[in-house]
Amino acid sequence: METPSLNRRDVLKVSLAGTAAMALPYQAVLSAKSASELDERKMPRPYAAAFTAPPVLAPYRSDDRPGTTYGTVPGTTTPVTGGAYVGSDYYKIEQRPAQVEFVKGIKTTVWGYNGLVPGPTIRVYQNGTQTRRVVMQQVNKLPAKHPTLGYVPWTSTHLHGSPSKPQFDGYAGDLTNPGEWKNYMYPNNCSPRTLWYHDHGVHHTAENVYMGLAAQYHCVDEGLERELGIPRYDRAKVGTARPQYEFPLIISDVMFARNGQLMWDDDGESGVYGDVILVNGVPWPTMKVEPRKYRFRVLNGSLARGYTLKLSNGKPFTVIATDGGFMPRPQTVTTLTVGMAERYEIVIDFADLKGTRVQLLNGGVKNARDYDHTGKVMQFEVGTTVTSTDGNSVPSTLGPVHPTMALDPAASVATRRMRLERTNGLWVINGETWDDVVRSKYEHVFAQVEPNSTEIWEVENSSGGWFHPLHVHLVDFQVLSRNGQPPRPEERGPKDVVYVGEGETVRLLMRFDHEEGRYMIHCHNLSHEDHDMMTQYQVGHHDIDCDSINTAPPRTGDPDDMQDALEEAAEEAEEVADETADVAADTVPPAGTGTTGTGSGATATTPPAPTTTAPAPAAPTTSAPAPRRSATPAPATPAPTTPAPTPAATTPTRRRSR
Repeated sequence: METPSLNRRDVLKVSLAGTAAMALPYQAVLSAKSASELDERKMPRPYAAAFTAPPVLAPYRSDDRPGTTYGTVPGTTTPVTGGAYVGSDYYKIEQRPAQVEFVKGIKTTVWGYNGLVPGPTIRVYQNGTQTRRVVMQQVNKLPAKHPTLGYVPWTSTHLHGSPSKPQFDGYAGDLTNPGEWKNYMYPNNCSPRTLWYHDHGVHHTAENVYMGLAAQYHCVDEGLERELGIPRYDRAKVGTARPQYEFPLIISDVMFARNGQLMWDDDGESGVYGDVILVNGVPWPTMKVEPRKYRFRVLNGSLARGYTLKLSNGKPFTVIATDGGFMPRPQTVTTLTVGMAERYEIVIDFADLKGTRVQLLNGGVKNARDYDHTGKVMQFEVGTTVTSTDGNSVPSTLGPVHPTMALDPAASVATRRMRLERTNGLWVINGETWDDVVRSKYEHVFAQVEPNSTEIWEVENSSGGWFHPLHVHLVDFQVLSRNGQPPRPEERGPKDVVYVGEGETVRLLMRFDHEEGRYMIHCHNLSHEDHDMMTQYQVGHHDIDCDSINTAPPRTGDPDDMQDALEEAAEEAEEVADETADVAADTVPPAGTGTTGTGSGATATTPPAPTTTAPAPAAPTTSAPAPRRSATPAPATPAPTTPAPTPAATTPTRRRSR
């Protein structure tokens, strides 16, 4: 293993909007007051700006048709089935450039979902075991090349925390280039939780997320929240002056070039550490609150910065949910360590702080690059009156125990070990990188696991220079231990990201349910992920019905109306049948034909109706040799494709090579 050196090689600071390059030595960063090149007099000031929450996006359209369909097998009308749903909500989202005012009087170019940074929040409402499917259309309207870094901004949208099918999971090699679009289908058949959607395009995830491609997504059981009596977002208050008591907090950090544009420096592929802390895209905001309980859905949306959150007055707060949803019991803490991509739902009680101000601070983590104001996050300004006491409690138990938290280690059928380290300048998992997966034509896997089996994964970080927030796609897990000791109080709930600190070993317990196919495992320091600290595992079978790249590829041309191929085929068949019936009704048979027998008792007959649809062919049982997209696609114009031979006009074609 290569020992991390304190003599950092000079790194090139490149403005994301075109400022001159500048090299700084490692020690200068350690001792610097700031990382930004912007004139200090123009830099945003802590607590000067007002808190805002991202808007909640309304569906483009909705229906109440139940089903289990998630597209079709390529080249056929055979449905790909999955979790049952009682209806679907459809969203249209464009990934496009926009300008925002992080710095007063300066417009900074960003890339946002629907032009917003962070993107709009999506809320999906569940009712116990009944869920609604979401069809999310992502349209890549980004420029053909990044204006200064020069890469093609291909994207792959990952709904982090969702048990999605592989073809809709945001696989790193499932790339949507500028001018293309893709319909993602999400089952939402998970426990109520805070998820987030963000870019996952191979080798440029960090740059794309830094530019703004990130947002929260909530699966909500309103009945359960009312029963628990916790602070909650109330749909009935939307459009009124009545206050809400639940808010997302997306915490991230950036730095600015001399002209006020975002500046890129990933510290020799170690990570980006900005000197300006953003909460929901606002530098160090101040939020006005009432003297009562509030619930915050905290997401660490930074690329490399970990946070240790605490209140300036030392008061405790309560953790009620982790990545995978509600904990069995709430945990009271005074500090909360949050690695990148981790989500925690916390409740802060402002009841005895009337007329005061209290700050949410960052105590930092080991090996972070800290600057003058990175110890500050946001400020709360507490009023003196309470509008409503509805949802103003935290019960001793938080509803049904999440299945992951009920797993028994004795049920494990395998124990697997994973080493996270830097070797010969490469970020590796068990000595391998994502490039090893690509060279194997995406066949190589860290583990082949049986559906519905339970395993223990032991994850070791023997380095002293970096922590690694490890994310396992598809499943939730239970943190069994940290360095042989019980997990931290805030970790005692279902997780999908675990903070693996310097010199630490954690043991995880997980069950592989929901779906089959290949899923990624990676460090969520996004510079580590991009260079190439990522591998994959396989649950059950891998076939053309669940191929991450070839089953549901992006498409060119005008985006469709998000109708399933089966739905369109059924509508087309119905139209043909109606037209045939109309023609038959309008046609008078010639005399002496179309009858049987003679005399007045003769009965007219009509020819049988023509068959309008052919029987659907069976799904293939082995993987077809479909073309695969390279992990580093060339920006050249792709070759045209040939539509798959299928009666449904919008059935996805097989993925073309790039």
